[in-house]
Amino acid sequence: MSKILQVDKQQNIASPINEGSPPRLWGWHTFLSLGITILILGALLAMVDPGKIWDVVKTCDKKLVFLGALAHYLTYPVRGLRWRRCLAHLPIRGRKTMFALVVFFYNFVDNLVPAKLGDVYAAHMARINFGIRRSAAMGSIVFLRMLDAWTILFLAGLASWVLFSTHLPGAVFWALIAGGIIALGATLIMLCFFLLQRSLPRWLPAKLRRIIEAFHTGMWPRPIQLLPVLGLTVVIWALEIVWIFFLAHAFNLKPSLVDGVFLTMIPLLASAFPFTPSGAGAVEVTLFSCLRVIGVPAPLAISLTALNRVIDYWLHIGLGMVTWVFRHRLGLRTWREAPHRIGRQEGHS
Repeated sequence: MSKILQVDKQQNIASPINEGSPPRLWGWHTFLSLGITILILGALLAMVDPGKIWDVVKTCDKKLVFLGALAHYLTYPVRGLRWRRCLAHLPIRGRKTMFALVVFFYNFVDNLVPAKLGDVYAAHMARINFGIRRSAAMGSIVFLRMLDAWTILFLAGLASWVLFSTHLPGAVFWALIAGGIIALGATLIMLCFFLLQRSLPRWLPAKLRRIIEAFHTGMWPRPIQLLPVLGLTVVIWALEIVWIFFLAHAFNLKPSLVDGVFLTMIPLLASAFPFTPSGAGAVEVTLFSCLRVIGVPAPLAISLTALNRVIDYWLHIGLGMVTWVFRHRLGLRTWREAPHRIGRQEGHS
């Protein structure tokens, strides 16, 4: 798997600065995370009967499953357009339509590495594909993470309050707490960089000052872009809710709007679990628990959860591998394949 995130040394174009080197994604932390993931998923698999899951899955409406999967994967072009609008005030090299493919690919990488290291890799991909300084790209990513975190937390909290106004189930309560920590953390990061940029201490090294200034520049879209960014955010999460609705209806379930929002947002909070890639293991348990608390029978909840993760997680990994194989034909740079002129023209990252 490590070959997916590396290129031959002959393809490596040396950068004139140290910060421009690719992030280190593969190491003991990633392999430990993958080990934990295998143990968790293996334990979950040992608790179910794959044959019974398949028998239930075979009875679902395949057309509705396809439409749901289509809605989910359509979020990546929308995410790419949203990210491009966040960076519209910066000079962008290359095709702007490539943002959708970059977003898709770095989320694929995020499915393989722990602790949202995919975000660091996303900033690197912005540099080698678009000539955007890594620190500026990271600023925009933190802004979008904050926006998404507050959106998910608000919708998850509202749906949970409507469904369980008297007593929140323990799993739901802790998922909301985790979501609140993430949203506050992203907000505090932005606040710290905002305050630092206003009065940078003179004793800071010049390189660090440039990084802070670039981060601050990247984390604030132009005011004229804020409304489109918010609108695209609404579209993204509406599509994710539609994905869950179609999947539920494929199994002949009839969730209410509140149920659909609840089943979409609470597992998304669990995806921030830092010890496994994209919260693998935690998401499965959370989605199954959410289905059970709204009254879905256990065999059906297990089958729906399994199909959800096959399409959302495992299919993404498979498609990501195919994208990497054809990256040159697609014009996608994934590691150190940036033209040498970017290193000369962009200077510090």
